[in-house]
Amino acid sequence: MQKNGFTRKVLQSAIGLICASAAGTSMAAELNQYVSVYGFINGQIESVEAKGGATPYERRGRISDGNSRIGFTGKVAINEDLKGIWQIEGGLNNFEQGGTNDNGQTATLESRNTFVGIDSQRFGRLVIGNSDSVYRSLVGSGGALGGNLGMTVHGVDGFNNSSAQLSGNQDSIFSRGESRMKNSVHYLSPELYGIQAGASYGFDEARVSRSDRSRFSLAARYKWEGLSIGVGYDRQSNTGIDTTQLQRGFGVILNAQDGNATTYTKLVASYALPTGTTLGAGYETARFGISQFNNPSASSIYTGNTDNTLKQNAFVLTVAQDFGQASVLAGYGKLGGLKGVRQFAESDFEAKQVSLMLRYKLNDMLTPYVYFTKITNNAQASINLGQSPLKSNNLGTSSAFLAPGDSPRAIGVGMLARF
Repeated sequence: MQKNGFTRKVLQSAIGLICASAAGTSMAAELNQYVSVYGFINGQIESVEAKGGATPYERRGRISDGNSRIGFTGKVAINEDLKGIWQIEGGLNNFEQGGTNDNGQTATLESRNTFVGIDSQRFGRLVIGNSDSVYRSLVGSGGALGGNLGMTVHGVDGFNNSSAQLSGNQDSIFSRGESRMKNSVHYLSPELYGIQAGASYGFDEARVSRSDRSRFSLAARYKWEGLSIGVGYDRQSNTGIDTTQLQRGFGVILNAQDGNATTYTKLVASYALPTGTTLGAGYETARFGISQFNNPSASSIYTGNTDNTLKQNAFVLTVAQDFGQASVLAGYGKLGGLKGVRQFAESDFEAKQVSLMLRYKLNDMLTPYVYFTKITNNAQASINLGQSPLKSNNLGTSSAFLAPGDSPRAIGVGMLARF
């Protein structure tokens, strides 16, 4: 991400003073240390609503945040090849509400990617801490098949960091296996002939369910000129669909399920044409573990729980066209039915989303944009806006949620200011 030169120099000078020794010698200079400050504020004025379910979210205007953040990152040279690396990144999310979201949660300085590790051009990169899994950082759909780069580059989902995004979290149409892992370790290989691979592992030291709910991800990416192709796999141990919530009509909610697992597998690709056109596509398969109760029947008087796996597919298609400093984006995503579910029709869990955006790059630091997105949820689906999602029940509590069947819509104008 490009940064404002004056602001960066002032902040880096301040950090340099803090790092100075009592004798006045800069420790950063002695260690050949590089320090950088980065981030952005992204605000949106929008009209939103979500109707169709049991408790509709009536139309209203609001100011919403587009995933704002601030970060500090540094490198310390060990030799010509090996470097120590660190990063502290915090969300400035929900600045329009004083930093508290609709679930009553607040962000801390280290709430985003915060880690320490080593980096080598020969052997790759290894970090530990709180960081995006390779399912997100290497083959994520936020832009250029990796990370959260929306509105800086085109990729599979150039709507990233706006209410119009189609991917990136459990409530999205696509790439629902992306996550930021606490208590985790991550490895990225060097890029060789355009190929790079990685692995992530998140430890479960809490053991809330008395079972290991650790999580791991694997990913690989190939880049050649304007073509990028990526494949990813993510597995959550002892995690599955909460049967009680499902039976009550609250849709697919993942929770601790001993003996089950939830996995995501996806294939993504983007291609940048010489005409300034970028095409993006992705396909993802989710498999949810579930423990279902067997009622007595004419063929068997026995009851008990049976472990099963439910399957759900999703795809997304996007196109972006540049006209000088202006860009026009269009995207469509579809979440398929939940195959193997009982008591409901598979199609009850289907959803689709259409997004449009026009943005204009005033300079490297300021980008205004306008957008429209419409999500259509079937009776048991609860796909939500990508940023500042809508909540129609239990507002202000950790259990706030959007009623299944409510279909969010947003139209707005935003301004992204980088530094």
